[in-house]
Amino acid sequence: MRSEEARIGARVRVSESGRRSEWRGLTGTVSGKWGNPEYLALAVQLEDGRTQLFWHHELEEIRSQRRIAAKTLLEQEEGPS
Repeated sequence: MRSEEARIGARVRVSESGRRSEWRGLTGTVSGKWGNPEYLALAVQLEDGRTQLFWHHELEEIRSQRRIAAKTLLEQEEGPS
């Protein structure tokens, strides 16, 4: 996840490049942002109830199928750039 893409409420997964193997693949919701906007640390409320801090590059956003479909439809309506 790029720092500028991070938003509170986003569903995320700890990427395979995450710092600790026991966190890799876990999912949760971004609950806070700290630091320089270009290099954020993000608080993630994990599904098991724990909260953990991660660097933005350790996370990947989980996009819902509905959101992907809406973005695709919007791009089709806008046509080529």
